[in-house]
Amino acid sequence: MITINTSIKRPDPELVRQLGEITPSDYGHQLNYQFITASKMKPLFPIETPFSGPAVTVRIPPNDVLLVCKALEYIQPGDVVVIDASEEERYACWGEVTTRIAMEKGAAAAIVNGAVTDTIAIRDLGFKMYSHSVSPLTTKFYGLGGDINFPVSISGCVIQPGDVIVGSNDGLLVVPQDEIAVYLKIGKSAKELDEQNLQDLKVLGADTFMRRWDSKWEEMLE
Repeated sequence: MITINTSIKRPDPELVRQLGEITPSDYGHQLNYQFITASKMKPLFPIETPFSGPAVTVRIPPNDVLLVCKALEYIQPGDVVVIDASEEERYACWGEVTTRIAMEKGAAAAIVNGAVTDTIAIRDLGFKMYSHSVSPLTTKFYGLGGDINFPVSISGCVIQPGDVIVGSNDGLLVVPQDEIAVYLKIGKSAKELDEQNLQDLKVLGADTFMRRWDSKWEEMLE
């Protein structure tokens, strides 16, 4: 069975941009959920600059690429392609051709919960790419089933179409579209605190800086 939503609701681009100015590591100081770590979804090459964009979601059978190619039709500039291939390790559903199409359509990045191929070509193109594995064996055009722009799950994190993906070299954060304002408030506060801590460390030195945790130790030992 194949189900396709040809259009999705995307958030305000300005809010998406603001989310991307805060790295997942900054959000990670305050949040416990909605993360996909780099141990599960590895960047193919170092991600030098963080990015953010609405998710276009695809779910496919492990060895069938048909819906990935169909989903490329619906990409708009700034989107992040999110493919749930059930942590497939043998059959690669993404390579140089799909990368070039995605780039021409303006995609910001792609996340494949499965295997990819043509890694050197993707690196040379400079496309931001995460994958579960790498393989020379590719998927085929079977049309066995799947979904486009329906909820998917990667590493235990549910991603709805239109949710905002925030990415860096350390991993990914999934921001629910209806909670963007909340995440922005948390993220900005965490980023400011992190910047202040770095400045304090520079001014005070390590020994004096660490004294701020003494009261926590004393409370724990009481």
